[in-house]
Amino acid sequence: MKSNLVRLRMGALVALVLFCTLPAKAQNNLNQFNLADFDPAGDGVTDDGPALQRALDAVAQAGGGTLLIPAGLYRIKTPVTRDFAGVSVHIQGVPSDKMPAPPTADGQDLAASLDLLSEFIPATGASDSAITLRNLDNLTVEHLAFTGTEGVITDAFITLFMSDVKHATVRHCEFYGIATFGSLPELGGGNVIRAVRSELSIESSVVLGSATNSGAYAPIVENREWKRFSISNSIFIDYGTRSYFGKMGFGAPLSWINFGGVAPRTLESSRREVVIRDTFLDEGGWIGITAYPHFWGFPIDPIDLIYISGLKMNVSNLGTAGHQFFNVKNVLVQNSHYGWSRNTGAAIDLYRSSHAILDRLTCIEKADKIRADDQTERLTVINSVYGGINSQAHITTEMQTAPEDDPVQYVRQQFLSLLGREPDPAAHFYWSDLLVRCGSDTKCLETQKDGLREFLESHPQPVFAFAGTVTDETGNPISGIALTLTGSQFATGLTDAQGKFQFSGLPTSGAYTVTVNQRHYTFTSASATVERPANNVNVAFSGRLNRYSIAGRITKADGSGASGVTVQLSESSSATATTDADGNYSFSQLAAGKNYSIVPLSNDFVFFPSKTTVLDLAADRSANFAMRVTPELVRLENSEDAVVLGSVSFISEPISIFDVLGFGNDGIRRVIIFARNLEGINDSSLFALIAEDAQGQKHTLEIDFMGDVPGQSWLKQLNVKLSPELSGKCVQLKLSSGEVISNTGRMCVD
Repeated sequence: MKSNLVRLRMGALVALVLFCTLPAKAQNNLNQFNLADFDPAGDGVTDDGPALQRALDAVAQAGGGTLLIPAGLYRIKTPVTRDFAGVSVHIQGVPSDKMPAPPTADGQDLAASLDLLSEFIPATGASDSAITLRNLDNLTVEHLAFTGTEGVITDAFITLFMSDVKHATVRHCEFYGIATFGSLPELGGGNVIRAVRSELSIESSVVLGSATNSGAYAPIVENREWKRFSISNSIFIDYGTRSYFGKMGFGAPLSWINFGGVAPRTLESSRREVVIRDTFLDEGGWIGITAYPHFWGFPIDPIDLIYISGLKMNVSNLGTAGHQFFNVKNVLVQNSHYGWSRNTGAAIDLYRSSHAILDRLTCIEKADKIRADDQTERLTVINSVYGGINSQAHITTEMQTAPEDDPVQYVRQQFLSLLGREPDPAAHFYWSDLLVRCGSDTKCLETQKDGLREFLESHPQPVFAFAGTVTDETGNPISGIALTLTGSQFATGLTDAQGKFQFSGLPTSGAYTVTVNQRHYTFTSASATVERPANNVNVAFSGRLNRYSIAGRITKADGSGASGVTVQLSESSSATATTDADGNYSFSQLAAGKNYSIVPLSNDFVFFPSKTTVLDLAADRSANFAMRVTPELVRLENSEDAVVLGSVSFISEPISIFDVLGFGNDGIRRVIIFARNLEGINDSSLFALIAEDAQGQKHTLEIDFMGDVPGQSWLKQLNVKLSPELSGKCVQLKLSSGEVISNTGRMCVD
């Protein structure tokens, strides 16, 4: 702590000078804040979590901005968390001109501190994260040190936790001597950095002497439901050269960097890519880099590409691997070194990949093996040094070429020569893959090289947008139309309220097809394909809403057609039809995808069914009806009493609730009630028999049977189960079907 305080005093003047020389634009930024204005102690002992919370709250309330962190030691004991509701935030410490050593430097330089003067000390314990930042468009954290406390096993569950950040950048930061061995349900083991549903970039940063819990599958840097990850010019090493060496003695992390399940692909973010450049990894991790998308309950959606260039790695001595990748569609590793290890299984370990290209690798000492399982389609190793390949891939190719014939390096040189820049990772893999697949076929190689040259001469952008509109036959936009992107990339989406769509961030090196998949529409052309576009592409789809008819026939009791009957569509008086002489009607040119109800109308007749509903019209449909006069309960002559007989004894009233003869298993009597005007109808489910007592309480009686009285087809017999609630009451019976209700008939029950 004494050395830290000395650094604090020495840095105060430097901080003042640096902050006073900020560009005028930054000084005049109304959304610029300084942590010093929120009463932190900055002594490394006092809890400055509340001060940082107040500062971040102020930034959020201002709609985003820059928070300056002066030189100081800020202990974060109280968890700090803030939801920013989609703004941009820049958290900046005092800049330092000391940068990470190159990957080829010696251990002393690799383990050196960045001498950053603005320092957070996470101290929230095993259950709480120190700093949690959510829902940002852009987040930049730079020139900050995050330092653990010597001897503490868990400084914080997660030190820097970023969730739902479109673009997050950690630049020129140092994470020193931080340990986390906490584990929480649903969250797993803790991490130094975790990004969820975010795009994360780590630049010119170092992680020194930090540890996590491999038993909880916890890496140092965790990516879950992630969108994109890149790291460059950074160092991960298991010790440092400050007042204590670090905390790796407490345990090794699962890996330095892990990639869990990817975030769902959207129109705006369809690609899931990892880019690692010019970085050093020490042997401290159980495995160096892992891709485990099948862990933590996420669906296995393959990672599009892992691209590694200029990596130097001391591979683990724990019998594992330098890299272990599951479900990575494509892999390209070039110009990288794997060594030092005296006990490891492989430098690179591949499971379920489409094509892995390894070019100009040095795999030495015990880290000299390359492995691929039997679900890997293709493994290609070019101009590399290694001890052996254990590959069960469907196609395994080992190539030794002249430098100018190396397909990976040829693509790189062409980009440098014609565009003056390194190839973007997606393009580097795409063109290398095409050349590799040619093998020794000279004609094929020349064709692909000509294609590359033509592509580069068009001066392509690295990425493009495949956009367009969808309109109907009248030119009006159609919203909610489903689209699918296939080819070099897969994604799905819907048109917006203006009928527009845009698949963004697609590599120009590739072939893509957008297909309209909307049900109920017919398109002049349902797909559009573009191959290796130099710039953005716009297409237009024109669709015609399908239209169908609903038709039917209304028949009388004798089977003949009922003419002149009005039929209503969707309960709208404005949409009606009238049956012709044979009882036929039709509604044509009905829009597909809607729900329609067909209702015959009459004051004198009842229809079975009373209404037909067609859900989600997708073809021509029929809806037939049988017309009958309104049902009539048979009553005693010159009386309001219904004709009611016992179903077994055929004895009329008085009717008892209970069946003294015991013919029913439940001991409840069944009675027979008679009705007219129901010729040809024997489906009791179409009807309800309601008994209403003097108090207005209604009872629905169960109809056990409905059929013709033998020899009397005009008369219907309804066998009805009485209800114990009717005991001692006289009730009015009504037979109903939908909105059609019969006359009433009285029944008294003892």
